[in-house]
Amino acid sequence: MNKLLALCIALLALAGCAGPKERFVLLPQPDGSSSSIVVKTASGETALAQPYASVETAGGKAGKTATLNEGDVQARYSPLLQNLPQRPRSYDLLFELGSDRLTPDSRKLLEQAIEEFRKFPAGEFILVGHADDIGSAAVNETLSVRRARLVERELIRAKIEPLSIEVAGKGAREPRVPQKKGVPEPRNRFVEIRIR
Repeated sequence: MNKLLALCIALLALAGCAGPKERFVLLPQPDGSSSSIVVKTASGETALAQPYASVETAGGKAGKTATLNEGDVQARYSPLLQNLPQRPRSYDLLFELGSDRLTPDSRKLLEQAIEEFRKFPAGEFILVGHADDIGSAAVNETLSVRRARLVERELIRAKIEPLSIEVAGKGAREPRVPQKKGVPEPRNRFVEIRIR
């Protein structure tokens, strides 16, 4: 799912009977990539598809689009940007073959993620465990849930206080990488942590 974030600022500038003006500024994704939004008014639709693209609307009409400078947006809207909610995040933690032991790199990633979670007040955590297609469907289902439960215990032990934690196991049903039955695929042995 593409996560969009547009900054809508009411300028509170009344232009006669034209009504209030609003400015829409499309912010980039956390990784800097672009997304898009469509601003609808009585006179039509205006698409914004580049980071920092903007349009002002007034009286049911959209003005010309413009691309703003990142520094200008940061300076002009700093108080608003500082109060935006944290964006949803996702982390993938890999596991060793046939077990609920994190790989060494994923153990480090979990420690880093926990530090970030402390800055994400009252988030909702969804932990989805996965397994590669080595054993039976029942074994893979159980193993995927055990992996997700391990991450849940780590969050609780770290005193992360979420609004909720939801745990699910997918077994080998939704692999990230195509895999033949019985052939190990380390990238399909993971728990996805989603925070919103």
